[in-house]
Amino acid sequence: MVQEHSVMDQDQAKESVEKIFNDDEMRLMTVKPEWDEEELLGQEGIFFLKDVAQKLQVHSSEFKKEARSIEKKGLDPWDVMGIRKTWTHWQVRMKKFAPYYRAHRLPKISMVDKDWDGNTLLGQSGRFYLTDVCEKIPFSTHQIRYQVRRCENPKEEYGVWKDEQYKAYLVDMDRFSKWMKRIWLHGDFNGGREEDED
Repeated sequence: MVQEHSVMDQDQAKESVEKIFNDDEMRLMTVKPEWDEEELLGQEGIFFLKDVAQKLQVHSSEFKKEARSIEKKGLDPWDVMGIRKTWTHWQVRMKKFAPYYRAHRLPKISMVDKDWDGNTLLGQSGRFYLTDVCEKIPFSTHQIRYQVRRCENPKEEYGVWKDEQYKAYLVDMDRFSKWMKRIWLHGDFNGGREEDED
């Protein structure tokens, strides 16, 4: 009889334990180097955002901005896109993040490798943030933005433009590197326009 009570007590205790974690939220996982994008997005568990962003080759700041935007609308980014800040670290709930990422994927912004010099960077393909690019070349973002504002079609001519979705200046490296070559190697700083002297 005593034994029956203890079994019943255990069952009741199990039922009364509040469910805090969802099944896919119980493991903090590490991004494995051998995973490709689809393998990563197919995992179930919690990851650090910086590791996920690095694997996807996108800036984690884009996801943070989106999470804050969702929060301002009164929604929970953890439920909507599977991202939130936990103490000092941003985390990803892959089960929610993967479908959100696939549905809302913007054109990828590549990261500038810290080991690249300006020449290596100009030999890359893809889109980059102008601020990152200017850390590797002898021009400031202010100088480049000034040229962009003076040009009717800077995206086509220079490979640089202010992107409304990203709210930032982006660089299409294929076009940008041709422009850099033209102005730096051939001294074509005016681009056919008369410049005011300093």
